[in-house]
This record gives sequence, structure tokens and C-alpha cells, in this order.
Amino acid sequence: MSESSESTIESGGIGLSEDALRTLKLVADDEPIPDDDPGLRDLRALHAVVPNTHRPGHWILLDPQQTAHNLLWRGIEEVTGILDRLTHVPKITEALTVEHERGRWRDGVGSEYIEHADQINARLDQIMASATEELLTAQPRKRSKSLLTMALPRDSALLERGCKMRTLYPYSARVGVHEPKWMREMAKRGAAVRTLSIPFPRMIIVDRRHAFIEDLVFDSSPPHSGWYVTDRPVVEWMSMIFDLYWTRADPWSEPLDQAGRLTNPIQRSILRELVAGLDQKQIANRLQISEKTLSNHLTDLRTKLRFKTTYQVVHWWATAAENSSALELRDGEPFPNFPGTEGP
Repeated sequence: MSESSESTIESGGIGLSEDALRTLKLVADDEPIPDDDPGLRDLRALHAVVPNTHRPGHWILLDPQQTAHNLLWRGIEEVTGILDRLTHVPKITEALTVEHERGRWRDGVGSEYIEHADQINARLDQIMASATEELLTAQPRKRSKSLLTMALPRDSALLERGCKMRTLYPYSARVGVHEPKWMREMAKRGAAVRTLSIPFPRMIIVDRRHAFIEDLVFDSSPPHSGWYVTDRPVVEWMSMIFDLYWTRADPWSEPLDQAGRLTNPIQRSILRELVAGLDQKQIANRLQISEKTLSNHLTDLRTKLRFKTTYQVVHWWATAAENSSALELRDGEPFPNFPGTEGP
């Protein structure tokens, strides 16, 4: 086969090579053509000719319109196949990017991605075994009995070595199934436990040098994956954020209601979220309480205020003296000192 024939047929181009044009004339003149004729090969590739079964060596030229129709359909099928393959490119790119980023961040200087909960617990056990100063934990969601049982001896051992421990739980933990028992036990051992009625992030900080936080980088990561952070400025910043939430939390040992107020901390959080535009289902999820508990709190407020609707309660809250962030600070306990915000 000539170079021009190969370029027009085998490379996927559509056309008639010089060999094909020569053979085409032989077919039209009903001349015999050997099977190895390069022009015949080109014509057969185009499905332009078929063998004459009654006269071996002779070929029949098909209707050109039918040949063109067949070529068009072949082209459409090829283009469709290419487009179908191209639709997979974004998914391939996403998968490659995730793993590329995972590998790049895993070896970062100040942070390490850890995919599974058992790996995080193993690393946490190792870090806490050598802790010498303080453990800070913020647990915004309900914890299972198995997790609390596993944490009890580890946390107790840290306190027995003379380390301090401060733990934040959501308001709902006060009436939880397993958390109250853990809180009582840890409080007896010297841990400081508080509950918070506003949403807060999950974090564990050891000696203000090691931190474990949730993964917010990968969309498809396992639910209990996280990052182990050792970058000193970042860990110090996280410790400051923890202190900010700590000042707004209620000690576990103190009663929730405070004299002279119509609202308790969780009710004030509910009202703030309503003003922010969240519905009751969203608020219950953010505050880690059931929708029934949330409804009971609103009913209690309507009864105290002698209102018929929640809208009236929200209107009252807009100008109420209790609608103040200062109420959430502990008595005599100022906000954490943020760098760059000191007075003259």
C-alpha cells in the first residue's frame, strides 16, 4: 500500500487514495482484481465494494449514497465514543487530585492527614502518654458508650500524672445517656468540665503543642478522619479559640438557670439561631438536641412570657436585656486576650 493510501485509510481519514481511484476504475470496468491489491483494500475499508460471488476475482461497486450513509454513521459512532470517554475526564481528574492532595498534605511539615479513627486514637494515645501540662478537648457531638469507656482510663492516667484537663461538651450532654456518668467520674478526678449551648468545633489539644482536628479538606473522606497538627503558631491559635468558647460555657457542677432571668443558656442560643434565619430542624442539629427538646424550650418561653406564638417570643428577644453576649461570660472571667487587641 502506498503512503498516501495508508494516511487516508488506516490513520482514520476518509478519502480515496491514488491506489483506490485506480482500482475503482477496474471495478467499474468489471476487470479482475487480485485480493492483495492495495487499492482494493482501501475500497473494502470504505465498504464501497463487495465481492461478486458468481465471478471470483471480480467486485461489485455499491450505491455511492449508501456508502456515504454508512461512512456518516461510522463517523457519528466514533465521535459518540470519543465524547463518552471525555465525560469521564472530570471524574478521573477529581480522583487523581484527591489522592495527589492527600499525599502532598500527608507529608506536610506542620500537619498530617489521618484517615481512620483507630489510627487517630493510636496516635492520640501515644501523644497523651507523654503529656506533661494540659489536655483540652472540645466534643460538640454525642459520644458513644464505647468511646467514653475507652477514654476514661487514658484521661484518668493523665490526671494522675498531675496534668490539667479541661473538656467542653454540648448542653445536650447534661441529659445524655452516657456523657453525664463520664462527666461525674472525670470531675471527681480533678478534670474541669463545662457545657456550651452554642455550636463549637471539635478539637483535642495536648500541651498546646499537639492538636487533632476534623478534616475539612477532602469532601469524600471517612466521617472520623482528621488532621494531626504540630505547627506551633496554629496550635497556639487553636488554644486561644478553645479558651474563647471556655469562657462562655457553664461548669458542669453549677445549675443552669440563673436568678432574675427568663431564659437559660440553651434558650438564648435557640433564639439567636431563629433570628439568624435557621429553622427548628437546623437549630436542633446545630445544638445537638432533639426537635422535641427544642419545642419544649420554646413552649416554656411562650408560657413564661404569656405569648401565643414563637414569633412574639422572637420579637420580644430582639429588645430584651437578656439578648447580650455578656451574659454568656462567666462571672469575673474576661474574654481571652487576643493578640493585637490590647488597649493603650
